[in-house]
Amino acid sequence: LWSMVLGSAFFLFLSQVLIYLAIGNIPAGIAITIFFIYPIVTVLGSWILFGARPSTVGMLAMCGITAGLILAGWPSFTAPATGGGNVGVGVTAALGSGITFAGYVLLTQMAAGKLHPIPFSLVNFAAIFVFSALSLCVPLSDNFAPNIDQNVWPGLIIGGVILGVLTLFSYLLNNFAIRFAGAALASVIGTLGPAMTGLLGFVIINEKLQPLAIFGMAVVTLSVAAMSVERILAPQKKAG
Repeated sequence: LWSMVLGSAFFLFLSQVLIYLAIGNIPAGIAITIFFIYPIVTVLGSWILFGARPSTVGMLAMCGITAGLILAGWPSFTAPATGGGNVGVGVTAALGSGITFAGYVLLTQMAAGKLHPIPFSLVNFAAIFVFSALSLCVPLSDNFAPNIDQNVWPGLIIGGVILGVLTLFSYLLNNFAIRFAGAALASVIGTLGPAMTGLLGFVIINEKLQPLAIFGMAVVTLSVAAMSVERILAPQKKAG
């Protein structure tokens, strides 16, 4: 049980590091859209680990997500990255973040039936704090080592605290969802993630997206929504 708890914490820590790395190199909306590969990995993992074979609709939706990810990410390779970011690093980091997040979701489902979501979340975040502290001791290259201007420390601390509190509540609610709805349903229910991130990125930091990327985000959102609706309706069909 401890191995599953600490393993899920490590995957969540790694997923967070990679998504921040991705957002630093490619637009936030594109990064979150690519991150949404995790429903595919989660559903396939549930099939392997729990025998939950995806339906035909689920298979078609996964194909739609894959096509949408390609469409959303393609403009990043054809245009210079904003702020001089590395597109290859950004896309790879976003994919890695989605895959490691799926590992977190699956390990959480395996442990959720034996632990209450609140202590489970607190242990998760305590472990992430330790992993974060240890990561600062690891020697890194100039491209990855933190280099922080002294003038931005107050804003960084305040923003970090706010982000930490919001993230804690977000994953606490996610753990409740996994406990009561299962990993596959919890992983596909957040269908508005890419669209909301793209919208807020435009409103807050004026991050503009090309039409093809917006279309790809819409394809991903609709495909994930189809998976969500299909999994909600499946138990009703069996009961009927």
